[in-house]
Amino acid sequence: MTPSHCHQSQSSGRVVKIHLACRASIPIGSHLRVTGAHIWDPTETGSPDDPSNAAAVASQIGQSAYDRGKLGLGGMVVNEDEAAQTGDGLNGSVLERQALHGGIHDDRSLWHASSIEMVTSPKTYPLWRTRRPVIVTLTDPRDGMDMKKVIQHQYRYLVATPGSENDGPHGLIAFEYLQETDPFSMKKISSSGVELNAMTSGNDGTEFPVTLWENPPAFNDSFGAQPVNSEATTSVQGSEKPKGILSNLCYRTLEIDTLNGNVIKPPGTNEFTEDGVLVDNWNRADDASFQAYAEREKVRIESLADSAASTPNNPDTVTPVATRRRIYFVCYHLPVSVSKNARGEWKVAWSESLLANIVDSNLVGYTPHWVGTVMTDGHILDDLDRDELKMILASMDCTVIYFETSIRDKHYQGFCKQVLWEVFHYVDLVDIHNNAFGFDLDVANDPEKSTGTIHDLRSLWDQVGTEVTPLKSLFRRLINFKSQQSQVGEWWAAYNTVNQTFANIVGKMASRNDVIWVNDYHLALLPSLLLSEETRTEVKPTQKIFYLHIPFPSSRIFLEMECGVSILRSMLSADLIAFHGFSDARHFQSCAKRALGLTERRFAGGLIGLTYRKRHVAITMNHVPIEADALDGALEQESTIEFERSLRSKHKERKIICGINAAQYLSGLTLKLLTYEKFLSDAPAWRDKVVLVQRCIAKGDRCLDEKMTLREVRVVVDRIMKRFGHEVIDFEEVSSVPIEKRLAMWKVSDCFFSTEIRGGLSLWPMEYVYVNGSKECPGVLIVSEFTAACSILNGALRISPHDLNQTLKTLDRALNMPIDERQGRSLRDIEWVSSSSAASWIQNVIRDLKDSSPDEEAPDDKATLPSKAMAVSEFLKTQRDERFTRLNPSSVLSAYKSTSKRVIVLDFNGTIVIKEAVDSFLKRSQVGSAGDGPPQAAYAALEKLCLDDNNTVFVISGDMRQAIESSLGNIKGMGLASSNGSCFSPPTKQAARSWLALDIASNWEEVKKKAIQIMSKFTALTNGSHIKLAHSSIGWSYFDCDPEWGSLQAKHLVLELEDQLARFDVRFVNLKGIVEVMPREFNKGVIVTKILRDAASRNNGVDFVLCMGDDISDEKMFTSVMSYVSERGDDYNNVTPSPPVIQLSQGFLPASQPLLTEAPLLEAVSDDPMFAFTVAVGKKPSHASQYVDKAEDVADLLVKLAAGSLDEEFVVEKVDKQQQMHFA
Repeated sequence: MTPSHCHQSQSSGRVVKIHLACRASIPIGSHLRVTGAHIWDPTETGSPDDPSNAAAVASQIGQSAYDRGKLGLGGMVVNEDEAAQTGDGLNGSVLERQALHGGIHDDRSLWHASSIEMVTSPKTYPLWRTRRPVIVTLTDPRDGMDMKKVIQHQYRYLVATPGSENDGPHGLIAFEYLQETDPFSMKKISSSGVELNAMTSGNDGTEFPVTLWENPPAFNDSFGAQPVNSEATTSVQGSEKPKGILSNLCYRTLEIDTLNGNVIKPPGTNEFTEDGVLVDNWNRADDASFQAYAEREKVRIESLADSAASTPNNPDTVTPVATRRRIYFVCYHLPVSVSKNARGEWKVAWSESLLANIVDSNLVGYTPHWVGTVMTDGHILDDLDRDELKMILASMDCTVIYFETSIRDKHYQGFCKQVLWEVFHYVDLVDIHNNAFGFDLDVANDPEKSTGTIHDLRSLWDQVGTEVTPLKSLFRRLINFKSQQSQVGEWWAAYNTVNQTFANIVGKMASRNDVIWVNDYHLALLPSLLLSEETRTEVKPTQKIFYLHIPFPSSRIFLEMECGVSILRSMLSADLIAFHGFSDARHFQSCAKRALGLTERRFAGGLIGLTYRKRHVAITMNHVPIEADALDGALEQESTIEFERSLRSKHKERKIICGINAAQYLSGLTLKLLTYEKFLSDAPAWRDKVVLVQRCIAKGDRCLDEKMTLREVRVVVDRIMKRFGHEVIDFEEVSSVPIEKRLAMWKVSDCFFSTEIRGGLSLWPMEYVYVNGSKECPGVLIVSEFTAACSILNGALRISPHDLNQTLKTLDRALNMPIDERQGRSLRDIEWVSSSSAASWIQNVIRDLKDSSPDEEAPDDKATLPSKAMAVSEFLKTQRDERFTRLNPSSVLSAYKSTSKRVIVLDFNGTIVIKEAVDSFLKRSQVGSAGDGPPQAAYAALEKLCLDDNNTVFVISGDMRQAIESSLGNIKGMGLASSNGSCFSPPTKQAARSWLALDIASNWEEVKKKAIQIMSKFTALTNGSHIKLAHSSIGWSYFDCDPEWGSLQAKHLVLELEDQLARFDVRFVNLKGIVEVMPREFNKGVIVTKILRDAASRNNGVDFVLCMGDDISDEKMFTSVMSYVSERGDDYNNVTPSPPVIQLSQGFLPASQPLLTEAPLLEAVSDDPMFAFTVAVGKKPSHASQYVDKAEDVADLLVKLAAGSLDEEFVVEKVDKQQQMHFA
């Protein structure tokens, strides 16, 4: 063994105890506390980023917030969505405050209750000491690195004053250092720094803040407060001080010798206590423990100054192109118009697309580049044409991709237009009975695209005619089903090919700091393909945006597609998913919940999102605007003026109703014409006063749909002309409507009429608002409630196209609307419509991307700074990340062999029972568990470990007692705990087990009665729910319910339980599809403390602890291990005793295992090293000291420990499983 490896095996897992001392003359009623990265108080409850519920503590001003284990706060909720979002305790929410000369006050600090109290006495005052040691666990180094000989432990002091007044966010308290004999005076300072009053330390203390952090004036003056971000700070040499954040406060440092576990005494003249503890002085910058911070801060400021000196100090300076990030707009069709003139020359120009409108815009910090295919008027004949086009487009910052005609048609005309487009527009199996939605199997084969496989039907909406064609398509559909399935399979293959080609090209172009914007449904597989390749090559993923410009359907319609889940997973591979409206975002969230079982997440600033594969995916709604400047230019063109003049001349004094619709079923054009026909029929007075100017666009995207729709439309138009004359309707079929003609229509018309059945966001209503905004008598908008424009434009009249009578009344109201109402409705929307732009739209989306991923750093700020320029919070985070390392089995085995008083505590599901993916459509009682117990090799290892008298082995589960006993009850010598430790069976080698319980709640029967009464009502109203009773918890399970209904009911149930059980000392946990009511002080950590204390009393100590778990409920096990290590050797009167134990069942309980009582004395502390391994399954924010990647690694470790050799390995067993069902 090499020296470094020997050093590693002797040190890793070793517990280091640190005592701290500080001289602080603080007022009566206040006391000193110390906090650090590995200090926890497991007697209180909270989440991983607030382990002691500090947020709730600070909100209860006037309470004794620091009485150990007695918060007195009533009920508390642990929510599933919040649990999924938790982070590291020292890297939690950023609470911005001003840096002051004497200290930092933050009355909402998430840190203070996670601190260790310090004590003093009349004899030793003002010297404060930790009564219990701070615990630091030495961990394995990162992969490929050797163990450091010296590690640093950072810590901070704070003054706590329970019962003090809350100054609020604008009043800040400062302790100002004066002199050694009277080091504190108190000044209450306003946020502007103006002194309001001053009090000496002789005051009763009621004006003190709850929490006051150490912040020496020397650091504040010499180095300045740490910046929150680049926007919050000024020039390093400027006179104005930047804002600071709590996590960037100064810190103290102690160095630990990893070889012997001792604290290294700093050089120089320092004060020590009689037992050799270094004495710190409150707020004294020249203390030895501040030296590391001071040196690093000096280097940081110098580095920032060097960086500032090399950067132009001009706020108007544009970021150099070389240092700007690229944003790739990846769209199937490039936003360009391509044509070939008579001489065979290619002409390329930007189209009307919004993505083209940003060409001349300034996207701050980004250089745009476009990737996609092109549609051409002339044919691309050979490679010369391709190369020529490629060069022209490259000069426009565009990369063109070419496909063979067959692939292109199967992808676009086939899968995109005949499968995805229909599904995304809510077309389900019922709609397919309308002939417009049959599969046009000839679309990718016939270049003319003129034939279809489904025959014509007369529209069922046309109630005027009497002829009804029999339904013929259903039988033909059944006959051609096999052919259709084969054709759709070819389309799907082409869709994959196109997306993979895009992924190959974009993946080679983009670098780690770029942003990839995937535009619309044609490339829905692209985010997952890019992310998969980045994961495979182990490069930092690029940030990805997926923007869907069409609606997103309900989950039932979307999941009718066999490939629906694949597309859903790919969309979730983006970092930000953008929609036009909330209804689309809501449907997407619902689909993700139902298909993949995902949970919602909330981001700062109001963003919603989901958690998928340990990634946080944000969802935003951003409305695409118009380009006002472009419209102004088009309105002044002579062609626009001429078209306007022509329309006015043609229709003279008639009121004009205008509309432009695609020749497609869902455009609602037939409904519009039938409504107009009915309007003329019912209101004869309008026949000589009104005209409908209607343009019908047939682009050839959906040939069969267009053909069927045009047949319907022509019939109705002809009938209107025959009944009421040609003057009442101006109808044209066109391939497009140029902007000049469009704007002319908007300007002359009195009413814009839209009757879409289902649609995304059209910009035409916004153009209409803008063009009419300057008119004395603006036109009126009538929009369908089934379009995105309905939710955006507040001045529009909303209709349901299916409600003929309502639509007729609305049309009549619009034509008769007075001028003042027209102007008022126009004013509601004109400001937003005229002030937005494509560039601002894109910037808003990018802003949402940044807000959802705050850890991402732009290359032109933090990412380009050297590590020595990191702010304090970043540096400490890096230190924590370096210490939270993957567990090395050799370290555990080495410690295991060198000790003889060992305790092994394991979680059940997800730790020793391997989790597997669960099909969201299958409801199982044991979610995510592969079978009913651990793998056979792990089971055998547990049997062997339990036979060793030097081991105390416990498995703790959240399951019911019967479940864990049936799985592991036959292992002799193993202790079992069910219901999160409320019931337990001591280790025994007898056949019959004795079950005991912790008696935590004295009024539990009353709680149970009230809770069951409330839960019973919810059970009756919520199909699939049921009540689960355990010894010390009452659960309401909604796992088998509809996921959204069950989750909604659970939230309401918690509110009702909180109201009815407010006077009881209980908490509510909403995790894993169950709402549980349990005693507030009860958690897995309680039983772990009980196990460790019992093992210590039986064996005269514990020198090895291995504690492993995988989810949030196991975090308390980890903190309890550290708490136990800290209390070793303390007087029993100073510790919180474990709850009383009652016996539930008769059985054999050896006298040598006194679990019914607790030993009155704790064991004496030995000089021999102690090892404690707290291990999380999966790398995530955790209180554990180390992690393993998966449950298989837990089994592998157990096998190695049982064999006493690293040569033994766990091999995943091959078990025949029932073939999984895939739902289309």
